[in-house]
Amino acid sequence: MTEIPVRTYDAVIVGARAAGSALALHLARAGLNVVALDRSTFPSDILSTHVIYPNTIARLDQMGVLDAVLAHAPPPLYTAWHHEGRMFVAPHTPIEGRDWAICVRRITLDGILVEGARKAGAEIVEGMTVTGLIGKGTEDDPVRGVTALGETGEIGFAAPIVIGADGVNSTIARLVGAARKRIMPTETMLYFAYWTGVKTRNTQDFFFEPPWVCAHFPADDGHHVITMNGPLTARAEIKDWDEYYLNRIRSIPALWARLEGATKVSKVIGSPRLEGYYRDHTGPGWALVGDAAHFKHPAGAQGIGDAFHAAEVLAGMIADGSWRHAYPAWREQDSREFYAFCKHLGEPPGNDSMRQVMDTYIRDPKLARAIVDVWARTVKPWSDVIPHVPGLAAVTGASIDAVLAPYEGERLPLAASA
Repeated sequence: MTEIPVRTYDAVIVGARAAGSALALHLARAGLNVVALDRSTFPSDILSTHVIYPNTIARLDQMGVLDAVLAHAPPPLYTAWHHEGRMFVAPHTPIEGRDWAICVRRITLDGILVEGARKAGAEIVEGMTVTGLIGKGTEDDPVRGVTALGETGEIGFAAPIVIGADGVNSTIARLVGAARKRIMPTETMLYFAYWTGVKTRNTQDFFFEPPWVCAHFPADDGHHVITMNGPLTARAEIKDWDEYYLNRIRSIPALWARLEGATKVSKVIGSPRLEGYYRDHTGPGWALVGDAAHFKHPAGAQGIGDAFHAAEVLAGMIADGSWRHAYPAWREQDSREFYAFCKHLGEPPGNDSMRQVMDTYIRDPKLARAIVDVWARTVKPWSDVIPHVPGLAAVTGASIDAVLAPYEGERLPLAASA
């Protein structure tokens, strides 16, 4: 058997998009010799949510890449909800002076993150497909690296820790046997297309037409994301996705009017497979981050923000050696309430409940701001919003424990942090 060349690092990351590049950047800043591998080349696109809230904008700034993102001119966005001819608009509570969100396509964001990681001192190797592990991933034979195939052949990348940042269909998770757990089924599917030439304003607009929600997100470089989110049961009746999508958007006059003279510049893309899950986050010589570790329904728009936050936390724990036990315990503490809230977000809306919540948010601007702040993770749904909105607990569930009980199984005790 021919031996392959092996390069040695302090950490090997598989996947160099949001989670992987952010982790590489933080580890490089901490003085580690780190490499991130990705089978793609950049810039390139991937199926994803797009909205970045003030908490995550602040992390972009801390990583030193915010100016590069803003150079692509994503407009600052407040949040607007529309239902039966009524609407409210709300800003976020400011974080570092920003009370708005932005919408950025991954073809723009990921390339910026890759270059940011390189500038921090990380090595990013594009066009590399992982073919196997070095080490079995057991306590006696921990993971000590990966083998990967690129244009010049197969290469080994060795390190005391390998981190899978390679998304929902993670190769590293598969190789170490980290199966999905605590799976939360969804009742809805989400599809979207990119447009140019759309009439716009500085809002991300959600048009509630139960059981559907369609939305308009002005994005970077003059692009717009127009989405439809609706009952999974409708999928069987859809024969032509473009036709169905356009008819759905056309059924909302206020949204369709914005598309007069606009051009749809992509296919309709999306997925009916939006169930939430956790995987074991760590094992002998390995860890998972981003969607490889934990996934929430995209109506929560937390994928990018969660990836950056987890990368920042995990980097510190890798640097101080506490990652094996402290990182899963942190995730349990950080994710549980929003995971429960995503059960509600993954359900089709109803007119009666929408009338009740719109009554409240229109009447009370502080609660309107509070509900949009849930997405920025500065407000907690079950303490700061749900008890104050008549009828909402009947829709969301009365408590976090009540919502999550059917999915919990065995989970790490919160007190088990190290």
